[in-house]
Amino acid sequence: MKVAVERTGGVVVLAESFGHPVFKHSFKRIFEDDEQSLGLAFNGTLDINCSKDIKIQGIIGPCTSLDKGSLCADSVVGQGNTTSWKMCGLDRTTCLTVFFDISPSERSNQMSLACSYQNPKGQMRLRVTTITRRWVDGSNTEELVEGFDQETAAVVLARYVSLKMEMEVSTILHTHDQMFWKSLFTVDKCIVLLYLSYSVIF
Repeated sequence: MKVAVERTGGVVVLAESFGHPVFKHSFKRIFEDDEQSLGLAFNGTLDINCSKDIKIQGIIGPCTSLDKGSLCADSVVGQGNTTSWKMCGLDRTTCLTVFFDISPSERSNQMSLACSYQNPKGQMRLRVTTITRRWVDGSNTEELVEGFDQETAAVVLARYVSLKMEMEVSTILHTHDQMFWKSLFTVDKCIVLLYLSYSVIF
């Protein structure tokens, strides 16, 4: 059940049966569109179109791969090998973390994110965001500091580490090779990053 909820952005209702009043009331509430609305949207898709020098490594969040697109990186993070994802349920707090593989030869790139979804009234909506970014190589620290967002970096890193820990926990426990994580973070830093991730995103 965990995978179904994580990949669909679904809602978990604890009830003994489908006929239980708690389940009926909760299910009805999902589709309301008045003042009591939960603000949910359904049947969402996210398509990312990039410049030729940007490759998509993958995405972390409540979605599943549609296995479409050709601008995919060799290394995969989360749901990868695609440029299109399905989101069965989403709302204003839905947060997706996309990882890109940037070519060092290009300093300026464009990307377009198209998100379509169905609102509770059954109407389809399409939101398109086009971004142009100039990348810095890190040698000029002044340019790097101007465009660096510490909170976003902390959230992305926390989500990435959480994914790696979840995916590789059996390997880590089997080989007792925890020195990598201990050298990357102290316990206090890891707790702060995870707390920040959940307090900002969820």
